[in-house]
Amino acid sequence: MDDKRSLNRRLASCNDPLIAAYTFGHRHGVKHLATITNTPEGVMYNKLNPENESNHLQLREAVFMTADTGDTSILEAWCLKAGGLFVPVPAGVACDEDLSEQLLALNEQLGKALATVKEARSDGVITHSEMEQIRFELQRMIGEVLKFDAVVSSQVRSIGNR
Repeated sequence: MDDKRSLNRRLASCNDPLIAAYTFGHRHGVKHLATITNTPEGVMYNKLNPENESNHLQLREAVFMTADTGDTSILEAWCLKAGGLFVPVPAGVACDEDLSEQLLALNEQLGKALATVKEARSDGVITHSEMEQIRFELQRMIGEVLKFDAVVSSQVRSIGNR
């Protein structure tokens, strides 16, 4: 993998909540985040800077920012750092179309994971950074499997005495 692509993938697969918060700020705009949390803009810049030692993002602020933007990247990074995986599952009862869509998403992610393995093995050696990317894609695939499970589970019905 070339260095620029590798860096972009590392940022996308970040397992450090501090770096995730930093990129979150760039994605959603520090000014907007400062406004919705009623925090001075300069202080919010500091809170989102992983190198800053004086201001720290509070959990309630991260929760509020996640709820406002719908962006779960900080939570996802925290879960990865703790050795887990954040998987948002569909709420309510899914229809047949939801089942089909989720099955397609699962297969699409499986394809990405396998392509990542194939690319990493192309030179005969899987490096540590390539393994990190493979693991990231496999974790995303596991997430799609769990979402598929939730969609299928939402369609379970009782029939008569069964």
